[in-house]
Amino acid sequence: MKKTHSWLKPVTLLLAIFVLLVSAGCEAILSIDFPWEEHAGVPTKTPVPALSTPTATPIPTKVNVEATATQTPRQTRMVIWLPPEFDPEADNEAARLLKARLENFARKNKIELDVRLKNPIGNSNLIESLIATNGAAPDNLPAVVLLRRQDLDAAYARGLVYNNDELASMAGAIDWYSFARETVSYDGVSYGLGLFGDPMVLVYKAQSELIPGNDWFSMHDNFGYFGFAADDSQGRFLLLLYLAAGGETRDAQNHLVLQEEPLAQALQVLKDLVKTKHLNHTVLEMQTQSAVWQAYKNWQLDTAAMPASIALKALVSEETGYPVLAFNQPDFTLTESWALALTHPDESQQALGLLLMQDLTNTDFLAKWSEALGYVPAKSASLGAWTNVELKPALEKTMNIALLYPRDETINSLGPILRNATLMILRDNASVEDAVQAALEGLK
Repeated sequence: MKKTHSWLKPVTLLLAIFVLLVSAGCEAILSIDFPWEEHAGVPTKTPVPALSTPTATPIPTKVNVEATATQTPRQTRMVIWLPPEFDPEADNEAARLLKARLENFARKNKIELDVRLKNPIGNSNLIESLIATNGAAPDNLPAVVLLRRQDLDAAYARGLVYNNDELASMAGAIDWYSFARETVSYDGVSYGLGLFGDPMVLVYKAQSELIPGNDWFSMHDNFGYFGFAADDSQGRFLLLLYLAAGGETRDAQNHLVLQEEPLAQALQVLKDLVKTKHLNHTVLEMQTQSAVWQAYKNWQLDTAAMPASIALKALVSEETGYPVLAFNQPDFTLTESWALALTHPDESQQALGLLLMQDLTNTDFLAKWSEALGYVPAKSASLGAWTNVELKPALEKTMNIALLYPRDETINSLGPILRNATLMILRDNASVEDAVQAALEGLK
């Protein structure tokens, strides 16, 4: 028994060692990575650099750097929009002057100038066209638009016009009339250049030895028959008298207002004309400014209130037989206005647009163009260069004191009320007090 136990212990120890060695070897074998095996969800032990993709480094394509066959490069083409009455293809002297100016500008700047006519009113009017083009085809936006001040208001409100430092410098020149600066100014920033004005004036026969006074409130002291558009749906003449008397059309909260005392003063002017029998009987039928001109042209009126353009356009037309024109020099008047504005967001287009605006407002050209058109230029130096020396002095004083008409929404709201008050005095022989009360009631 002692001999057996003596050899068993070494053998048992050897077997234990052998088992430990075999176990360690198996774990080593299991830890080896074979090339044909993949372990899902386990990253490779050696990081593999990411392969470059075509979008990792942007490469300009030909589409981005070359114009297509149907697209003219922007720096060689410019679009401008004009109202139909400024059509450079029309058969008159003003159109010929403008056409020659535009053609010279295109040659000088080596561009294609695309002139398009856009009506300021009606379906697809200028503002609606700007909105539609801006959304659907911005490349076709005009660089410059000629538009009424009322339309410039709408374009500004919708963010369709642009300003920059150079435009501000041009608009700040000293020879613009104050109405022209106000036309394009919003919160102290200029969004265009004033171009023309069209003030309400008192026309009379130049051969008359009895020159009418300059005070609208003393017209009953003038000689002969006076006429104005009494049935005008916008009541512009009574509006002029009301504002001349110091009336306001908006209160501090921007609500429409008519003030009793200034309105009574304005209506008293009409009452005095009735009492002194200075009104021609046809005034009740006059709904438009052109109707007033026809009565003057036919020698039915000795004096007449009308926009200056109505009379000035007759001078450059083929009309004949009317009394020789003269204008008085009122202490107060209202004017319509026209302006040029930038309507393209691209800076290169704006740069071209500014060059064109500068060209069209050149003092000498604007003098000739405005006189041929029958509008008063927005620059004093241009009016000073007119060849009509008879009308020029009165117009120079008029434009120095002219204020802008209220905005369209104000005129359209107050117009019917003022028209009704006018007809109450002239047609119904109502008292001033009754007409004032009816107007104030109509505003409620």
